[in-house]
Amino acid sequence: MKKSAIKLISFPTCPYVQRSVFFMQYLELEYALEYIDLQNKPDWFTEISPLGKVPVLLVDNTTLFESHVILEYLNETQGHNIHPTDPLIKARHRALMELASVMLGSGRMMLTAPDQEAFTERKNKLFNQLAYLEQQVKQTPYFCGDTLCLLDFSFAPMLQRLLFTQKYYVAELFDAAPKVKHWAESLVALPAFKASVPEDMEQRFVNKTSGNGGFIVQK
Repeated sequence: MKKSAIKLISFPTCPYVQRSVFFMQYLELEYALEYIDLQNKPDWFTEISPLGKVPVLLVDNTTLFESHVILEYLNETQGHNIHPTDPLIKARHRALMELASVMLGSGRMMLTAPDQEAFTERKNKLFNQLAYLEQQVKQTPYFCGDTLCLLDFSFAPMLQRLLFTQKYYVAELFDAAPKVKHWAESLVALPAFKASVPEDMEQRFVNKTSGNGGFIVQK
């Protein structure tokens, strides 16, 4: 069987792209990676990406977009299926993977809140989501215990950003979610995860947060 050529279109700190890179590093796949400027998108990119977002995965002459679609494709084609086989459990994992995307937005909204009132409201929303997630984590170090599942790759970028958020801005973030914190720390320690982001990712996160001028930075 002919081996497909895989190319991922990205920019360096995108959490949605990071899901795919983390998984491809874990699978030890051969792939090409091309960065674009999302503020000045090349014409060829807008032609292949109807949503105008990254990640975009090029598989030979076929274009895939949306990070979870890309994860599922890689999972099904690389001879290393790590999704649950039970249909109900698999569906449950897929539902939780959508929560990972929602929580990425919640964390970003909290850090960009313009004032105390908005910050408190957005923090409470994120804390409620964290409390729900804490109830779902039955085992560690990973979501399914000692073995990685596809859901881990969905959550890892968001969890890394929460670790940064706790370190620099909201010290009490994981006080009521110790299992989530342990899960997060286990994922970011993996070599494949470390290879999915720039070495200065933490400083980039701090710089971007500071540049947004939110209430939490101005305190």
